[in-house]
Amino acid sequence: MLELISAARRRKRTPTYSLFDVVSMEFRVGLLDIDLNMHLNNGKYTKIMDRCRLEHAVVTGLLNRMIEARASAVVANSEIAYVRELRPYQRFMVHTRILGWDDKYTYYDQRFDSQRKLHTHALLRLAHMYGGKTISPQAFQEMTGLNKVSPPLPAYVQDWKTLLQSKKRLTETDPEPARDIP
Repeated sequence: MLELISAARRRKRTPTYSLFDVVSMEFRVGLLDIDLNMHLNNGKYTKIMDRCRLEHAVVTGLLNRMIEARASAVVANSEIAYVRELRPYQRFMVHTRILGWDDKYTYYDQRFDSQRKLHTHALLRLAHMYGGKTISPQAFQEMTGLNKVSPPLPAYVQDWKTLLQSKKRLTETDPEPARDIP
């Protein structure tokens, strides 16, 4: 909650980063952040990622533009690879950047590193909303006055999109969850 209040207060400041810049934040694993395995809890990763995307929106000026346009963004999909664990009291950095967009989603890349080693990599796609309905990234760009052109999406984003399409087809053809056979 305090992060939201802070972001709201800072949202009108002059942007210090451009939309496609990497925005980095430093953290330390606290005792309340760990699980039974004595490393950063999986749920805490998503909270930290939300915090970092909010900071990215503040320092790039995106948050202020979104509020003025009465538009929002929601996470539609995420994929997280846990490469190395983060232990109690360990310092780490989270690097957040917008990769670009297609006709439906905006893609974010978020990386957790410590001592120059990758610990976690997350890929997210966000849908833009206006008036309770999904709008295209292009419409979002026009509404917010950004009017940027998306760089080409990396090959790994295309691969992920293909995987998500496969999952969608699977649920359409086999809507029943797998059952354990006694």
